[in-house]
Amino acid sequence: MQFKVSRDVLDLNLKVICLVINDLDNKQESAEFIKFKPKAYEALKEKYVNFDIETDLILKGYHKLHRKIGVKRKKNTPISEKILKSFLKGEIPITNKLTDLYNIVTLDSRLSIGMYDMSKLVSPVTLTIVKEKMNYNFEGNTIKTLHSGEYIYTDKNGLISRLEVNQNPKTIVTENTKDILVIIEGNEDTSAEYIMEVADEIISLITSYCGGKANIIYK
Repeated sequence: MQFKVSRDVLDLNLKVICLVINDLDNKQESAEFIKFKPKAYEALKEKYVNFDIETDLILKGYHKLHRKIGVKRKKNTPISEKILKSFLKGEIPITNKLTDLYNIVTLDSRLSIGMYDMSKLVSPVTLTIVKEKMNYNFEGNTIKTLHSGEYIYTDKNGLISRLEVNQNPKTIVTENTKDILVIIEGNEDTSAEYIMEVADEIISLITSYCGGKANIIYK
């Protein structure tokens, strides 16, 4: 899998690490994982007691980035903020190991993380800027608009993600997923070192509980 970033994206202070993990087992839950999961979520509950989402620098960094390119805050909530709000309401869905581990790292870091089933992608995946207004439609859902200046992720077949907001449903991991592409995205208020720490965390957790071999392909 190849991952490319267009030069104009770098001018936005968008910081990205991309990695792949192959040969995963997303079905069998070990005794260790069954013990780990509730403890991890409980620790996150304690971490976010009295937490103020509106003043958090990491989450504000994504809204700052959106304002820079003219994206309105309403209906454009970054995925990490959306997951945190759901978690604080007790609404984290139970799906599969990869999704649980994804949620745990996203909640812990508050970074925008994209996780894609590689069997649904055609290389290369590219982070680029929209040059002119166009419409998109994920699997027959409502037609939406991409505006000039927005950053998007595409593969050879088209759009896989818009900003940190909308992911193409066909690329979402399932219990049958064997290989994943993970994109960890920071902003001007997150250091390169912090993003690397989060990459290491997600690699460690996924390979510990799902097996597989990880390879960072862009940093």
